[in-house]
Amino acid sequence: MIHLITIGAFLATALLVLAVYSLFSTQTQQVVAERLTRLRTGKRVRSPADKEVEGAGAKKEAVDQLLTRLVLSVGRVFGRATSSASEALRRRLIMAGYYGDNAMFIYTGIRILLMLALPFIGMFALGSAMLRYIFLLPVLALVGFVGPSLVLSSRITQRQLAIRNALADAMDLMVSCVEAGLSLNAALARVAQELRTVHPDLAREFEITGLELRAGTPREEALRHLGERSGVKDLKSFTAMLIQTDKFGTSIARALRVFSDTLRTKRRQRAEEAAAKTTIKLVFPLVFFIFPTILIVLLGPGLIQVMEIMRPAMGK
Repeated sequence: MIHLITIGAFLATALLVLAVYSLFSTQTQQVVAERLTRLRTGKRVRSPADKEVEGAGAKKEAVDQLLTRLVLSVGRVFGRATSSASEALRRRLIMAGYYGDNAMFIYTGIRILLMLALPFIGMFALGSAMLRYIFLLPVLALVGFVGPSLVLSSRITQRQLAIRNALADAMDLMVSCVEAGLSLNAALARVAQELRTVHPDLAREFEITGLELRAGTPREEALRHLGERSGVKDLKSFTAMLIQTDKFGTSIARALRVFSDTLRTKRRQRAEEAAAKTTIKLVFPLVFFIFPTILIVLLGPGLIQVMEIMRPAMGK
């Protein structure tokens, strides 16, 4: 009887192992057949890991689309402001590099949702102590409403700085293009193509100007838009110089060369000014962080010895 039970258990285990092996072997054969079929047809071979990555990417894209629709719908409901306020907001968004038609609604939706969501998050985080810290809820709502504006201002500053630093290199390339025989429109397109990787912000501005010129916008108007979009003073001076050169018919290459030398002089002066300001800016870290540490290191052992000497007298 014991032998029959042992043989039955062995056979059941063997059958289970064979079933599992056949299942995995069938899946492996299907994967191999699929890969061979894709190789024959010339399509890209996707591994199971690729399918998992694509599935995760599809889920993330679906979530992003859902959030975008939610923010956009909220922004369209609450974004009905006066024309002057909406025009000022649109100008700020363009200066930050957001040219889309829905950028203003998305920005407004983000502000409204953050203003409503942060107090609720604070309520769940505080729990039973919510009544004690009830004054924090208006603060969180104010942070949610003002925070996007501060982020947008920071983005505008960073983008203007990047465009200002890239303008000198763009002028050198434009001088080379114009002296090589290209027209101003072709030189703008070529410089935008060459700077697309190194200085994408300035390249995008030049590309938009090229599209405006290709669409039939007058050159003076397109150049004026180029100077007004980013809000950079050097770029405004550059466009004013091009407009004046085009009106009077003077040499564009010579004007660009002089302007490029002026830009490099300004950049060197800015660097010297920043270097001169470092001594003043270092006063506060020295006074509040470095000097107290040095005093503690130098005077600490002496103070400890004085306290040990004075302790008996103070005890008496």
